[in-house]
Amino acid sequence: MAFVALEKLHQLYDGYRQVFRIGRQEWILLQEQGRTYCIANQCPHLQAPLAQASIANNVLRCPAHGIEFDLRSGMPVNPLSCRHALSYLPLIYDGNQIGLDLNG
Repeated sequence: MAFVALEKLHQLYDGYRQVFRIGRQEWILLQEQGRTYCIANQCPHLQAPLAQASIANNVLRCPAHGIEFDLRSGMPVNPLSCRHALSYLPLIYDGNQIGLDLNG
């Protein structure tokens, strides 16, 4: 396992958001309503950055075009506005840290 630590668990809280570069792509580690996610920092609609997206009630809203995504499933709230889902990386825990298994 090639574990890459992103954050210590005690640093996470609802509203936490941090951008990380992994390889050639940027990813956002965020926590909302007690759940932690790692999503691509680009909207699947037109690849606009999502780092400044608003989040309310598990709905992430793209700041560029207002397209909303259900954070739990990644699917667009209105499929007519976009047919593609958010991209996620699975998170793993190792001791007091959360991160990624780059071999997985």
